[in-house]
Amino acid sequence: MAEDLLNHGGEIVLDSPITGLAEVRDGSRPKAVLLDLSAAGLAQIAAAELPTRYLRRLASFRYGNGVSKVDFALSGPVPWANPALAAAPTVHLGGTRAQMSRAEAEVASGGHPRRPFVLACQPSILDSSRAPCGYHILWTYTHVPAGSTVDTTETIIRRVEQFAPGFRDVILAAHSITAHQYSQYDPNYVGGDFSAGALSARQLLKRPVISSDPWRTPAKGVHLCSSSTPPGPSVHGLCGWYAAQSALKREFGLPSPELTYRTLPPGKQARDDLGR
Repeated sequence: MAEDLLNHGGEIVLDSPITGLAEVRDGSRPKAVLLDLSAAGLAQIAAAELPTRYLRRLASFRYGNGVSKVDFALSGPVPWANPALAAAPTVHLGGTRAQMSRAEAEVASGGHPRRPFVLACQPSILDSSRAPCGYHILWTYTHVPAGSTVDTTETIIRRVEQFAPGFRDVILAAHSITAHQYSQYDPNYVGGDFSAGALSARQLLKRPVISSDPWRTPAKGVHLCSSSTPPGPSVHGLCGWYAAQSALKREFGLPSPELTYRTLPPGKQARDDLGR
């Protein structure tokens, strides 16, 4: 993606926090500005150009629980009790439906469950370049109350051990980031919510406002392209796609390009998805 942008005359600028739209425009007024920010970030950066009514609507946008993430360096593959899991790039560890419901309800009420739902990703089983030869990595996260400062390393280790006895014995190192640290690492993760907004039934429609074109903002030429817009978070890129369509139509009077798909041979799809 970066190479394609550069080949079309784009420029990538790093380590330059933006606090206002004037910094983006830098004396000029580009026809379109696409912001990959949470609704709160949009309100902060574009406040001077947004009407009070729209700012109130952004302020009413709600955020969900946070996540606590722990990454592991391993001396070997995860010793899953079920051998079939050894080939799964992503594993959802939750137990029964009732157990998952109980754990998520506890998080929603401000608690930290002893047996939480854990999402685990083991990319090195498909891409050996992710770890030194013979070694592996495991990325995990679990849901916690927004803004939590609790380190969930030990809780996650115990939870994984329930499905992979001996997991603790293959751990070489672990790196933890709390929900509070996540919100500092990226202000768009409000309270550690990396979905950029609670996924309630209402907020699947009101994201971040109810509109036929929610990607377009009242600020001239400014469009929102983050997970705070429909269709919400996931590895699909459609928030940016729809924001780009809106900008092409509204700011340039251009038709929307067709969305094309590339078919890959079986087995290669997972590798390509993981590589992205």
